[in-house]
Amino acid sequence: MANELYLLQYAQDLADDAARALLVEAETAGGELPITQTNDGDLAPVETVANRVGNAIRVDGAQDGVEGIQISAVSQSPVEAARVANLYADLYVARTQSSSRSSVSASRSFLKRQVDSVAVELRAREEATEAYMNREGAVRLDQEASNLVGQLSQLEAERDQARVEVGIRSNQIATLRNQIESLEQNVETRLRATADRELSESQARVASLRAQLNQEYLSNPEFRNGGADVPARVLNAQREVATLERRIEQLSGQIAREAMAAGGVDGNTSGLSRIANLRDQLGQAQVELSGLRERINILNSRISEYQGDLDQVPAQTVDLARLIRDRESTEQLLRNLTAKLQEVSVRESAELGYAEVLRPAPVPSTPAAPNRTRIMMLGLAIGLGLGVVLAVGRDQLDQRIRRPIDLRDMGYPVLGVIPSIDRLIEDDFGGAETVRVQDRDVDTRLVTLLVPVAQASEAFRGLRTSIQFSRPDTVIQTILVTSGSPGEGKTTMSSNLAAVMAQSGRRTLLVDCDLRRSRAHKLFGLNREPGLTDLLSRGANGPASGAAIGAVEVADDLFVLPAGSHVPNPSEHLGSLALRQQLDQFKKEFDIIILDAPPVMAATDAVLLSTQVDASMLVAAAGKTKDYELEFAVTELTNVGAHIIGVVLNRFDITKEYAYRAQYRYQYGKKYTYGASST
Repeated sequence: MANELYLLQYAQDLADDAARALLVEAETAGGELPITQTNDGDLAPVETVANRVGNAIRVDGAQDGVEGIQISAVSQSPVEAARVANLYADLYVARTQSSSRSSVSASRSFLKRQVDSVAVELRAREEATEAYMNREGAVRLDQEASNLVGQLSQLEAERDQARVEVGIRSNQIATLRNQIESLEQNVETRLRATADRELSESQARVASLRAQLNQEYLSNPEFRNGGADVPARVLNAQREVATLERRIEQLSGQIAREAMAAGGVDGNTSGLSRIANLRDQLGQAQVELSGLRERINILNSRISEYQGDLDQVPAQTVDLARLIRDRESTEQLLRNLTAKLQEVSVRESAELGYAEVLRPAPVPSTPAAPNRTRIMMLGLAIGLGLGVVLAVGRDQLDQRIRRPIDLRDMGYPVLGVIPSIDRLIEDDFGGAETVRVQDRDVDTRLVTLLVPVAQASEAFRGLRTSIQFSRPDTVIQTILVTSGSPGEGKTTMSSNLAAVMAQSGRRTLLVDCDLRRSRAHKLFGLNREPGLTDLLSRGANGPASGAAIGAVEVADDLFVLPAGSHVPNPSEHLGSLALRQQLDQFKKEFDIIILDAPPVMAATDAVLLSTQVDASMLVAAAGKTKDYELEFAVTELTNVGAHIIGVVLNRFDITKEYAYRAQYRYQYGKKYTYGASST
């Protein structure tokens, strides 16, 4: 069965024959057979179709030990699947019939050639006899000569028939020997492979056991000689090694050759039963061949005796008798050969092979694959599992600050939570970036000035209250606003905070201390110059006061001092004595001074400024700021003795509190280079 299954799955001639039959069917009948077509709709070559047939065929053995084979085919067309499976099964049955008829077919072919040859010889002898009788005027033989000729003709016909039988048996013996040799090679190869595999496994096991025993012997050499004190595990290992070594010695012999010599009729060994049957047929054919040769010798002896009697008759009678004898013996041989040919032909037709189709493949009503229900259920289960794993993983690995509780868990006081103003800008300003106010293009993110009644404006007023009570024992007049990394909204935060401070009746000044990437002037629609750097450049003239400071009043009690001209050394300007003197002057003229400083991770400017103010406030963007970024900023400010009053969570959207949005990547200080922006 193993040989037959392998043959069915990989026999190239079966695939080629199936391909030719399918191509003929597709060309003549015009059936829907996609396996025979190219992408353009033409008929594919035989080799291509044969490869497709080989890939489509599936072969399985029957269950419960029954020697049956199930042939199936896979195709996108149910009609084609049934057709290919049935065709392949029919071709396999025809192949088994051809294999079973091989010896009989050889005899039939030999007899057919003999019949044709003897028929030609008979016509020649009939013509020679008729020509002699006409030439010599002979009519017939006398009674004695006629009897002799009849006997000789019968004997010669029997001898020629025996010679034909010898040829038949010789062809049969040669065919049987070829079949036996082919099967013996396959069986011997399979038996040797099995023996080699078992031998390798046994040798590997012995090597492993010996290694274990050597470890035991190193610690306890007395275990080698046995004894009552030897542990059970060592004894068991020693016994197993002895057993495996005996088995290895047995497997080292020629298992396949011994199985063949023993007859090989083993129901569990593929091919041996067939070999034994063929050997029986070979032995019988050899016995029959020996008998036929002995019979030929006897017939030759009797023919010689009758030939001596025939030589005693007159010469003319002898010649005529010889011609008639040759004609009659040839005629008798032809009758015998014709009868034998008919007998062999009937026997060949009766050979049905050793396989038959029990149940043809029906056209399937439902596809065998894919199983959509199972795939959907499996996909759902895998999707849910991966979703849970990803959700838990991202929740555990995500380092971004998303909710106020994240700040509290880190130990930082939360001054306020500013909601996202994107929807407000979309609803009230149609998504515009700026609006025209008093001949200036004011940024729509200044919601405290443009939409004072908005929820975000109220959040900034709440932030103002938190700042006022953040240091009960100190009057907070100067406030530093910074962040950990760029893009977290510190400028928008400081600008709106300055606006609500001014709305409370306090004279407020917003100073843009971000000399590298100033943006405060853009939010209010101002020019960058003149500004802070120009004010500090006066140096020896002392701190400016009144209108000389260059601040612009953008709303009632709200003044903005832009960054001013670009300078090559922002840190030196912000850490200078001139700035400290100027801040002292600002305190005399304004109730609140808010400094918009660069991010801590982008430059040291914020750290320098934090030592000159009453309070420092950090801005963290929800869903963007990472915990280690904020921690770094707090550490840097704390190291210089800054008064950090808390953190503000900016851009918080409560509807997305537990949702994970697009992730961003930042490069600290990328845009904070000298002269990076312009007014």
